[in-house]
Amino acid sequence: MKQETAASAVILAGGKSTRMGENKAFLRFEGDTLIERGIDALRRVFPEVIIAGDPELYGGLADRVVQDIFPGAGPLGGIHAGLACAANDVVFVTACDLPYVDGELAAFVAERTRGFDAAVPCVGGRLQPLFAAYRKTCLDPINRYLEAGGRRVVSFLGEVRVRYLTEPDLSGWPQYRRVFVNVNTPCEVEQLRQGISAAVPVVGVVGPSRAGKTTLIEGLLKVLTAAGYRVATLKHTGHELNDVPGKDTERFARAGAVKTALAGPGGVYYFQQGEPPLGPVLGVLEADMDLILVEGYKNAPLPKIRLIQGGEQGREAEIDDWTVAVVAAAPASVPESVRCFALDDVERISEFLVDRFLGRGGRNC
Repeated sequence: MKQETAASAVILAGGKSTRMGENKAFLRFEGDTLIERGIDALRRVFPEVIIAGDPELYGGLADRVVQDIFPGAGPLGGIHAGLACAANDVVFVTACDLPYVDGELAAFVAERTRGFDAAVPCVGGRLQPLFAAYRKTCLDPINRYLEAGGRRVVSFLGEVRVRYLTEPDLSGWPQYRRVFVNVNTPCEVEQLRQGISAAVPVVGVVGPSRAGKTTLIEGLLKVLTAAGYRVATLKHTGHELNDVPGKDTERFARAGAVKTALAGPGGVYYFQQGEPPLGPVLGVLEADMDLILVEGYKNAPLPKIRLIQGGEQGREAEIDDWTVAVVAAAPASVPESVRCFALDDVERISEFLVDRFLGRGGRNC
């Protein structure tokens, strides 16, 4: 018998999916559509599941489908509509493009509204208002903001009592970070299907040997760190990595350990037999980071900054759907969707990364 939470759940499905090119709610992942995955997860713990979206598209999928009272107001309009029609005082809200919705974690967030008007996760310094819970006491401030033409989801939080749930609050769910992973483009769907679902942006830096990849990453790290961003790096190599012979960790490996680690004041060093998949490695790095820069993995489904040299500028096949920017020693011919930078444009490349992947606002809690 399922344990039900005395709250309603609302799935926001009113977006236009412009970047995806098709309705994200009906994308298939692991056998089901994204919206079906969300409904199934939430129905296990909530007595009422509502879809905020078009009744003609979503009729019959949930207990109810409601349309925005303020059309065109984005996710905040969907939150408002869900709160207005829900049978319960507390409403858990999530978006239809989150593939890993966890019903038990959603119920935990909803229960944290006791004594508050809202419970909103704040992970890695960033608010997650689309995996959060709100009481009907939020309706009046949301209504005032929408009537004034406001659209930002977090705009009204300063007028209500909010309980912010940070990493220690969520630590009972070892994989809680992945519930905040969403998909906006076909490339991100392909990442999911290949097991790459980091909760922070991951950008590859690729190019031929001695093209300056490491030097570029060093420059980006200096600029981004000075701007207050926390950046992790991952370098891929085709050479076999071996522990130092005679050390305890190497002796453990020779004795049969598949994985071993060394921990101490200088940090943690991890050793594993064979090359690990990219997804789990990113999972180790993503905690409390804003961005992961990856050198190598040229064939991985990651947005990439591609370094090209003079003789390569005609190789249009190298500029694929994953290429977001090109760094070249001389002007290069690239598609309109790809930015082009000079080798010494570290400041401008950093600005591009912030605009494209991080957002100017940075951390907000």
